[in-house]
Amino acid sequence: METHALNLSFGSKEVLRDLSLQIRHGQTVAIIGESGCGKTVLLKSLIGLQQPTSGFVLFDQQDLGILNDRELSQLRTRTGFVFQQAALFDSLTIGENIAFPLLHAATDPDSAKLSATDHQHMVAQALREVGLPADTIYQYPADLSGGMRKRVGLARALILQPELVLYDEPTTGLDPIVSDIINELIMRSRIKHRVTSILVTHNMKTARKVADRILMLFPLERLNEDESQIIFDGPPSELEHCSDRRVQQFIQGEAGSRLTELGLA
Repeated sequence: METHALNLSFGSKEVLRDLSLQIRHGQTVAIIGESGCGKTVLLKSLIGLQQPTSGFVLFDQQDLGILNDRELSQLRTRTGFVFQQAALFDSLTIGENIAFPLLHAATDPDSAKLSATDHQHMVAQALREVGLPADTIYQYPADLSGGMRKRVGLARALILQPELVLYDEPTTGLDPIVSDIINELIMRSRIKHRVTSILVTHNMKTARKVADRILMLFPLERLNEDESQIIFDGPPSELEHCSDRRVQQFIQGEAGSRLTELGLA
């Protein structure tokens, strides 16, 4: 997966500027940075959910910007997306939620047809992979805890055995133990399915544990025009040794110079 000179604006507000990066197959990349720096916008751009103002995104050497709706839909069957709040359908059972991508794929004439029995077996396997009891299939999202809903979201994202999985804040709102369960599941899914994983997170424990590469974005309004929006790109082991005070303030959770910038010092 690659981006080249990617720019994205909403009206007059520039969010992403001249981003060029490559992500190797099988790599796990954590995107960190302050709220509002464009992390989730970048994530959505990578699968065509957000169209760039200029520049382009390549997935398997295909330029997403020139694909039609049907081609984009086919491409997305090769990806999974774990949303921040799980984004489950309240009116569907857990089994129906997990099976939803299978039903969507079944409408594609190029997709192999699966029987209802195949669907049941795949949903049951997906539940086992995320450590949920078999009878969860009959429950509804409102019956589950936040951590269980996150695991259902992960099961749904993996049901089609995608090549790429995107995670938007996978541990937000979870206690430390449940957060680490999600971390372990992300790592296991990467090993079992050999997927490329890209996650947006504010949780530095998640970033350090799960990722083999970390990208840190910085808000454009606080950068000079000639500065790169990516202020750190490297393995987690190099974070502590980065000399950029902006990186250190973020990973240590310290306000530092931001108090001065906000007129609070």
